[in-house]
Parts: sequence; C-alpha cells; structure tokens
Amino acid sequence: MYFIPMEAFSFLLYGMSAVIVFSLFDYFGFNVSLKRKWADYSLFNKYRVAQVLFQILLSTLLYYLSGWQSVIVFNFIWWTWGCDFLFYLFCEIFNYGKDRGNFKKEVYGNNVQWAWWTPYGLLFTKKGDVVKLKILIIQALTGVVFSVMVCFY
Repeated sequence: MYFIPMEAFSFLLYGMSAVIVFSLFDYFGFNVSLKRKWADYSLFNKYRVAQVLFQILLSTLLYYLSGWQSVIVFNFIWWTWGCDFLFYLFCEIFNYGKDRGNFKKEVYGNNVQWAWWTPYGLLFTKKGDVVKLKILIIQALTGVVFSVMVCFY
C-alpha cells in the first residue's frame, strides 16, 4: 500500500494555502486599488509594491511555519501563473470589481499580455507580447507538478 508521507503533505498544504491567500489578496487588493485610484501603471506602482511586500511576508511566514519546501511550492506556483488562474476564478466567484467574464475575455480570448514575467514569458516573449491560453495552462500545470515533486525531496 502506498501512502503520502505526512511531511510532504504538510509542505503541500501550507504552500497551497499560501497560494489561495495570496490570490485573494491580489484579487481584492487590486480591485480596491483600482476603485481608490491607487493603481497606476508607472514603474513605481504602489499596489505592486504592497503585493511584493505581502509575498515576501507570506514566504517568510511559510519558511518559519513549515520550511523551504512550502516556500518553493507557493512561489513556483505563483511564478508559473497558478495564482493568476485563481485570481480569475475569484473574478467569477466574487465579482467585487464587476469583473465577471474577464477570464473568458482576457485569458480564454488569448489576450494575456502581462505574463512576460513567467518562465515561458522570460524565455520566449518580451513585455507586451500575448501568451496564449494553452501555454499558460501547460506552464501552470508544470508548476504544480514541480511543486509536488519538491515536497517529496
């Protein structure tokens, strides 16, 4: 009989919980920043600075609560666009920013021009290029598979 070692499950649980918390922060934080006109698209975007600080805080907390594997799970899923998929799921569920339908329009419609910071984007595109849905899905699934593998290291 095969079983998942409890430690590996713990790394995965902590890392995935951070993915959900970060994606919720991103969804509500981004929408609040739009409503209050805090989100500018200059080099020094106040919301993005707050987002990076939150990611660092969450990563540090993960490290002390669970270890480096959980930090890798969280940040690798974030880097491979997994948190963004959750962001769009939250658009459909909460509709706080009256953004229901954005997944269909932007992601499914192959209009994603802001995934340049992902592994695929850094290797094969430049800022402003479209990254297609198929690539985003493959990349995000690769991130999840890699993250699960890290938990068993």
